[in-house]
Amino acid sequence: MTPTAHDHTRVRLEEVLSEIGMLDGQLVEPLSLGPAIQNVEETIHVYERLDPDETLDDAREGDR
Repeated sequence: MTPTAHDHTRVRLEEVLSEIGMLDGQLVEPLSLGPAIQNVEETIHVYERLDPDETLDDAREGDR
């Protein structure tokens, strides 16, 4: 099975989440990237429920 654009996007979202988490640990209290972390986690959760074929079809329709 070859990776698709959908897979690449999912992996990149995980990388961004990891990077934000690392940066959050470097901030002084009371600063936090907690809301950003939660936002990316929710984005990943929603993205997992998307059908890659439907997303591709929607993108193609938007190009017309």
